[in-house]
Amino acid sequence: MEMTVVVLGHVDHGKSTLIGRLLYDTGQVQADRVNFACNRSAEQGRSLEYAFLLDGLAEEQEQGITIDFTQTRLRFENRDFVIADAPGHREFLKNMLSGASQAEAAIVVIDATEGVREQSRRHGYLLSLLGVTQIAVVVNKMDLVDWSKPVFQSIQQEYEEFLQGQGMEAMQYIPIAAYTGDNLIQTSENLAWYQGPTVREQFLAFQPARKAQEALRFLVQDVYRFGSQRLLAGRIESGCLTQGQDVVVWPTAEKTKIQRIDCWPRLETLSAHQRECVAVELADPLFAERGMMLSGAVQPPAISRCFRARVVWLGRKELAVGQRYKLKLGCQEVGAWFERFDRVIDIGNLQDASLAGVPAGFVGEGLLMTDQPIMFDEFSAIPATGRFVLVDGYQIAGGGIVLATAAGERQNFTRFSHEQQTTGTNPVLFNEPNYISLQERRKRNRHHSFVIWLTGLSGAGKSTLARGLEEKLFSAGVQTYVLDGDNIRGGLNQDLSFSTGGRRENIRRVGEVAKLFVDAGFVVLTAFISPYANDRGRVRELLLPEEFVEVFVKCSLKACEQRDVKGLYAKARQGIVRQFTGIDDIYETPEQPELVIDTEQYSVESCVEQLYQYVIANCRLADK
Repeated sequence: MEMTVVVLGHVDHGKSTLIGRLLYDTGQVQADRVNFACNRSAEQGRSLEYAFLLDGLAEEQEQGITIDFTQTRLRFENRDFVIADAPGHREFLKNMLSGASQAEAAIVVIDATEGVREQSRRHGYLLSLLGVTQIAVVVNKMDLVDWSKPVFQSIQQEYEEFLQGQGMEAMQYIPIAAYTGDNLIQTSENLAWYQGPTVREQFLAFQPARKAQEALRFLVQDVYRFGSQRLLAGRIESGCLTQGQDVVVWPTAEKTKIQRIDCWPRLETLSAHQRECVAVELADPLFAERGMMLSGAVQPPAISRCFRARVVWLGRKELAVGQRYKLKLGCQEVGAWFERFDRVIDIGNLQDASLAGVPAGFVGEGLLMTDQPIMFDEFSAIPATGRFVLVDGYQIAGGGIVLATAAGERQNFTRFSHEQQTTGTNPVLFNEPNYISLQERRKRNRHHSFVIWLTGLSGAGKSTLARGLEEKLFSAGVQTYVLDGDNIRGGLNQDLSFSTGGRRENIRRVGEVAKLFVDAGFVVLTAFISPYANDRGRVRELLLPEEFVEVFVKCSLKACEQRDVKGLYAKARQGIVRQFTGIDDIYETPEQPELVIDTEQYSVESCVEQLYQYVIANCRLADK
């Protein structure tokens, strides 16, 4: 199992030299790369610069600094490590965060001739913010201070006090000379007074932060179809998968079993473990798409629209309350904003700042809100599903972690007005009681209020029936209104795509609007494909049992294609329109609808009359 270790430190303290020498001394660098580094070093009048084995940019080799963070693989005994060489300059702090954000352990390099510097403290502080707890400190260039034990002890004491102030503790302090190789692979006679581990031994002392027996988190990256076989491809971020294992698909909370696991290059396997990329086949034909997650039957992820978060902000513009960004967590992407900031920290001087927003180079902690419920874990529990980034426009502007679920926080929210966004006001929503009761509205209208939810394939006739029923009910004196794709997608939901996530959110919002119509005393008629049973079930749960009537508008796929007035089926068959219900996406037929209307067998007039008679007989239209 690979483990990611980031190497950090102030500029020119020897990070790249340390990694390059480790690769060179263990024979883990290709000969052509060594020749390149030798030639490049000779051109600049130097002996072999081990850092050139890593630094790929000409600017880095000429200036002797690391600009971009570099990843390389290192193997000690039977363990594999991914080493991230992070830049030390403050100007490249964003690149450093890229290297440290996925790390499970860190090595902080401090120059013995310079001691603890600004970036030494800043990097240690950022490690605490990112939740990296396994830290080793190497004091480099001991050869330049005559292998002095007092110099080493002084640096160790100073950095120990700093880390303790951040609630952290280093596993080990190691004196080294990276350029000469002292104390890297073998113990050094020049450092005979030091009895601790070498750098190689310290790598072996680092342990993967999360072990396989912990809660399962399998992130779905894509879905592939091979005939009747449907494979979910993704990565196991925590726990393990085994054939026959009970799993839950989130966010739909559907339960199933693992039918098959494929893992390259051995293909079908009985089990797979953390960090392995696999393809799994479920025992049941459940819907799944990119962004969904599999967990075990116990220890599910949190699903919410808000959580407490900590963000290191590096955007060009200040991170402001109410300003909208794109949040990426795992394979999920949703709109997000901060409802409030509880703390703003200047990572330059490591002090709290009394600011309304978070400028670049600062850290913010507060309540983060999302447009749609997302799946996550607290970072302290499962780091892989507790990390996220915020995107401003097309640029990653901040990286953060989930501190805690927002228990007790108000989770209903609204979009901020332009005035609220620019002034930074913090609206809090409260459910005010209606001064006119639902009973009073129904009494005035002289009928009950409820939802007639028409569901079925595109072209089955849902909107036609809804409009016909609306006309008959209106003529009978009923307060009624139709909600369908034309009046919802063109306004309220024009920001939603036709992806599966967008369609789910579309139905969720329709359900909320329908509930408002019911509260206003209306008979509301909805005409939506609403292909997923769980989505329809959630709308039903918003209302009382007598307030939701599910009507399955039955019509075969063949008949719907023949009607195809808008030409959508033809485009779907040609691959122009993707994820089209009935063609390359599923429709889950209602199991127990209140009414089935067969539009293939009966005329429009007959179907409308069936609906009307059902409503008259069962929904108390004459409720006086």
